[in-house]
Amino acid sequence: MEFTITSEQILGFCTFVGAIWAFWKIIKEVQKPKADLVEKVKLHDELLKKDNERLKEMETSNKLILQCLLIIINHDITGNGIEKMKETRDELQEYLINK
Repeated sequence: MEFTITSEQILGFCTFVGAIWAFWKIIKEVQKPKADLVEKVKLHDELLKKDNERLKEMETSNKLILQCLLIIINHDITGNGIEKMKETRDELQEYLINK
């Protein structure tokens, strides 16, 4: 049994490999924007989560500051409320220590 390879077969094989390689390149280029977009969305999601946590922390801090100011104003007006001031001081200390 004799097996011969012609130049047409070699040329056909090279063309076939080149076509597959070109097709693969095109598919990768078409999918690249999608992959980039998915990566960017993941990054934005992480940043939004961090910003949300930071905003919640700021809201808690602002609420505590306003509560302290209200107690100081009430104390200035009435001259009483030392126990409430001590409670708020303890809350503020606990908040600052845990922060």
